[in-house]
Amino acid sequence: MKPREAAQLYFEGALNSYSQIFFSNDRWFGILLILASFIDPYVGISGLIAVLVTQFFSIWLGFDKEQVRNGVYGFNSVMVGLVMGALYQFSIQFFILLVFISLLTLMMSIAFSSSLGKNKLPFLSFPFIIGVWIVILTGRSYLALSMSERGIYTINELWSYGGQTLVNFYEAMNNLPIPLAVDVYLKSLGAIFFQYNIISGIIICIGLLVYSRIAFTLSIVGFVTGYLFYYYFQGDFTQLNYSYIGFNFILSAIALGGFFLIPSFKSYLVVILVTPLIALLISATSIVMGVFQLPIYSMPFNIIVLLVIYVLQLRVFSKKLDLVVYQQFSPEKNLYKHINRMERFKNDTYIHIYLPFFGEWRVSQGHEGNITHKGDWKEAWDFDVVDDKGNTYRMPGTQAEEFYCYNLPVLAPQAGYVIKVEDSIEENPIGGIDLENNWGNTVIIKHSEYLYTKLSHLKKDSIKVKEGDSVKKGDKIATCGNSGRSPEPHIHFQVQSTPYIGSKTLKHPICYYISLEGGNPTFHSFDYPEENQIVSRVSTTKLIKNAFYFIPGNIFKFNADGETVEWEVFTDAYNQTYIYCHATKSYAYFVNNETLHYFTDFVGDKNSLLYHFYIGAHKMLLGYYQDLSVKDELPISTFYNGLARITQDFIAPFYIYLKAHYKATFVEQDDSMEPRKILIKSSANIVNSFMGKKKTDFEFHLENGRIERFLINSNGKEIIAECVKD
Repeated sequence: MKPREAAQLYFEGALNSYSQIFFSNDRWFGILLILASFIDPYVGISGLIAVLVTQFFSIWLGFDKEQVRNGVYGFNSVMVGLVMGALYQFSIQFFILLVFISLLTLMMSIAFSSSLGKNKLPFLSFPFIIGVWIVILTGRSYLALSMSERGIYTINELWSYGGQTLVNFYEAMNNLPIPLAVDVYLKSLGAIFFQYNIISGIIICIGLLVYSRIAFTLSIVGFVTGYLFYYYFQGDFTQLNYSYIGFNFILSAIALGGFFLIPSFKSYLVVILVTPLIALLISATSIVMGVFQLPIYSMPFNIIVLLVIYVLQLRVFSKKLDLVVYQQFSPEKNLYKHINRMERFKNDTYIHIYLPFFGEWRVSQGHEGNITHKGDWKEAWDFDVVDDKGNTYRMPGTQAEEFYCYNLPVLAPQAGYVIKVEDSIEENPIGGIDLENNWGNTVIIKHSEYLYTKLSHLKKDSIKVKEGDSVKKGDKIATCGNSGRSPEPHIHFQVQSTPYIGSKTLKHPICYYISLEGGNPTFHSFDYPEENQIVSRVSTTKLIKNAFYFIPGNIFKFNADGETVEWEVFTDAYNQTYIYCHATKSYAYFVNNETLHYFTDFVGDKNSLLYHFYIGAHKMLLGYYQDLSVKDELPISTFYNGLARITQDFIAPFYIYLKAHYKATFVEQDDSMEPRKILIKSSANIVNSFMGKKKTDFEFHLENGRIERFLINSNGKEIIAECVKD
């Protein structure tokens, strides 16, 4: 590793190790926490040495550098170091022991992470508790370790550091006219870093407020609930007022209210409900561990948080409380991104089912249709083809061949295995039906366990597949016929959970399709075609597909305002594809599923050209349909800043008033058959109840198989980004 790279890794890892104690990866918050830990310099130095030693061993032993950078391995060592700095005097033996206990804490962190991680559980600060207990127990027999006497003669120590000025400042802070509960709250915050003074508490409180308004309010809700519980039950207030063990309330509230659970009214209610349990554990464990003269520190927090998460994972239904799936290390981001995912992908399915045909077909009978789609078979579709007058046939319409849909290809709606084929049933004369063979010629395809599709009324001897064959999405499997209970040619299509002809239907959306209403196209995403709608698969356009075909290794250069930026496409360890801007170190994560190109996340500089591209091309349909608009929701966390965002943060778990809407519209193409130029316009609209609306417009000019240029117009300022040709 190069010296500069190593220095950056150590620096970022150290900051994140401190901020991880509050479930954050905010580096500025980490700086404030380090500052708070140095109010007692001995404590601060010891904690910093511990984390640097841990990082050294982590890298030297070959553990994941990203985990080192994120502070995952270091935050327990920080706390062990802080405790040692608070309890013992500095000496050579002290520093040697600090090195070894840091190594032991690292090993326990990795072991706990692996063992608990298998059950999707966090290891929290268990390594810290065990590490500190080991130090305290063994320290009693190590004569070379001397207990610190700092704090006994605080005024003398302050005088030696900063003279009368520092003494006066210290006394002024301690004599602030604030309620006892506020005093204990602030000192409990400081106690998390083993600084039993109000100054550290104020610094941490400010840092917490700047880092996360939700975490700040949760810390207050948790602490006040615990404090009131102690007061009402006349508990031993020395556990709060002397040892400031109330930080268990604070950490538990932040963990459960906004980090491991999506912040909401219900997560706040969980905090209120479990805080008394923490109070009970504080009292009980203090008595038990007092027998061994060992402090409980954060043990109640660890037990309750782990217990709640484990129990919630055992639920059959999880509508009451949502566990965080994609951790953003910020309660606000966890909430906003969760809401955005729910708005964008609420009907999304793991297996995408497509329409089983090419071209435009009519839904002749939809779900709960009044002909045959009733009871167990209510969630099915019948499809046929009609002309401009709504007729299904050419005159005179007495022969099957005169019906528009007859003998048209029937396609596999998704990849799978053919598990049932019936191809021996004769075609009906027009107007006749076969009640003995209700479904007619049929193919059933298995897509996954408990997910099958059935296509019925197929033409006799037209089926191209046999049982056991594998098929790909869009493969031709048969042609449309008129067999079974079918008075005229059509396709019966349904999704079902069992592999039998005659199985009852399963309600499952069609992933993407176009409907025509009054000649105007509408794009549907994970929706249910309705009776009498004219629908079709999305037909992609070569120019749009090529322009948004970003694969790892692609390099793009754009010139805007006289500066050239370079973007490169990568795939990370989780198979997430992203565009990376080298100049601004920004990331725009995206998905291309051959129907849509859409962005999922942005990390980096919000003034960068890549950010504007992320907003302007947020969701692009890969097929051209004149005047069709594709709509989407933009994430609050990446679109709002300033006072509006701060105000929203405070009430976000209860009410969202900020909105950001996106729309992309196909405006113009030079050739309807094989366009060489396409113009797409998009817009991002900020909407909130107090500040009105704000709109940013974009234009994307596609030529030569790429995005030739795109324009951004915001607040009257226009930016033109031109593709730089190699």
